[in-house]
Amino acid sequence: MKITTAFITLLLVLLFSSCLDTEEKIVINKNNSGVYSLTLDLSKILVIMEQMGQQDKEEGKIPQKKDSTVYFKPLVDTSSILSPREKELFSPGSLRIQVDEQADKLIATLVFPFKHIDDLPVLKDSYLAIIDKMGISEKLKQNEDSEVNDLGASSLSSQKNILTPSKEAYRFAASAGDISNTLINKGLFDNLVQKDSSLQMLQQMSVLMGDMNYKTVIQVPRKIKSYTGNQAALSADKKTVSFSTTLSDVLNRPEAAAYSVKY
Repeated sequence: MKITTAFITLLLVLLFSSCLDTEEKIVINKNNSGVYSLTLDLSKILVIMEQMGQQDKEEGKIPQKKDSTVYFKPLVDTSSILSPREKELFSPGSLRIQVDEQADKLIATLVFPFKHIDDLPVLKDSYLAIIDKMGISEKLKQNEDSEVNDLGASSLSSQKNILTPSKEAYRFAASAGDISNTLINKGLFDNLVQKDSSLQMLQQMSVLMGDMNYKTVIQVPRKIKSYTGNQAALSADKKTVSFSTTLSDVLNRPEAAAYSVKY
């Protein structure tokens, strides 16, 4: 099995399944530039893949250990679909893949630097669609072996509601001194959840594979004045705060995905 390529395909197809834990991190610098990143731990998927393919493993096969990074700039620069604004925002992006078969470790980190905090809401809202526009799913379908192709490939944009269920019911805002994710329409949230087949599938999968964990970390250049959010934890220097929840919690209490930070 080509673990690295199989992993990328799984990332694109099952990106926000109950097999993974996510850590979203927002770092703001003194000049209001920053970095938005998302770390995806799919180690549970690696274990499942090994169990499913155990009988096909070669005798004496050496476990793979890889650490590689895909930079988006070449794909962005040659894209005829992305707008000039999209190219400006996403050209600095990258995807790092860490694989250690022996340790059952499978982690990906998406990183998107931004020049000003005002760019963050657009970047956060559209990165899945942009990755989809770059055609990564289609490239994998064309270039990888049959084992990978059997996993299938689908549009990343169709998976966008799984990372933040019913994201249309929330408003994410970011400006100098103020970052928030606010629930603005609970009725819309409930309606969208009922109609979202992917969320229904995840609820069923969570019984076997465990719940999906979400964590948001916000690091700012000066002391935080006030904050609210689910399972909040403030650092000793009062410049970093984290919020944690689970998919089940969000589906039952959509306000669990809301937070506010003022600094």
